[in-house]
Amino acid sequence: MNIKKSIQLTTSPLEELIQNGESLDFRLDEEAWQELEMGDNIEFWEDFTGWQKEPTDSSRRVVVRIKHIYKAPSFRELFDIIEQDAARLGDKDELLSGLRSWWSEEKETNKGVLAFHVVIADDGN
Repeated sequence: MNIKKSIQLTTSPLEELIQNGESLDFRLDEEAWQELEMGDNIEFWEDFTGWQKEPTDSSRRVVVRIKHIYKAPSFRELFDIIEQDAARLGDKDELLSGLRSWWSEEKETNKGVLAFHVVIADDGN
């Protein structure tokens, strides 16, 4: 299986991904993500602090396939796009608050945002 990129993910979202078999991963629309396309396999590795640069020996790893990539100028606009595509977001204000703990509104509006809808990859994919 070809893994196109290895990306850190904190413990709580990683556990949700493992439990649900799929997830939405939100990011700023930065150059690092431009090479990724629908159908690509990526690896999420467990980041215990939120600021690790490399996985540790005890970091769990999960390979996922990108099912869809959503893009928008802001997180609120992204939520509307995703909701129209029948994805479940939960409480949007709570989600936005969590995302703002990582990225400022200024960075969000300067760069734009994206979300990867990912599913755990089968070994045969």
